[in-house]
Amino acid sequence: MAKTHSRLRTTVRDMVLTMALIVVPILLVIWLMPANAPKNVVTPVSNADYQAMLTAARSELPFTAMSPTGLPASWELTSDTYEPAGDAAADWHLGYQTEAGKYAEFEQTTESIAQFLDDQHSDATRHGTVTAAGQQWQSYAGTTPGGLKTLLFRQDGKSLEVVAGSASLAELETLAGSLQS
Repeated sequence: MAKTHSRLRTTVRDMVLTMALIVVPILLVIWLMPANAPKNVVTPVSNADYQAMLTAARSELPFTAMSPTGLPASWELTSDTYEPAGDAAADWHLGYQTEAGKYAEFEQTTESIAQFLDDQHSDATRHGTVTAAGQQWQSYAGTTPGGLKTLLFRQDGKSLEVVAGSASLAELETLAGSLQS
């Protein structure tokens, strides 16, 4: 019995020592690693690239691509794309990172609200209306994890205008109110 007890103690001790030999160097490396990770991992779109994309979109889309003016200087444009009409709906997209580090996007598309929500895999439902720069927007709210939680829609002639994202409602209203043809 004494031999078994001694052997068990040795086995546990060896296991603890082995774990220490593995964990201590890992913790040391983590502690010594420089903390120079960038605060913003999103690469902003340059103004020249944006202007070129806007010009191209306006020449190829079946509607006049809108552009925001007067957004806070702290907002960074992170994406700008367009898809001319073809097999899929025509679409103009701008994505922003707000000062609070949240996401706000503007989409202009030939899709309906139902098609847009389906494409976004969103369970959002109508929540009321919001007024931004004198324009009425239909407000939708959703709960889908990873989906757009707050969406504002406005049908204007040939396109559906959408402002959405994880940004606050006030930030989304700022984006919606800044849109110009």
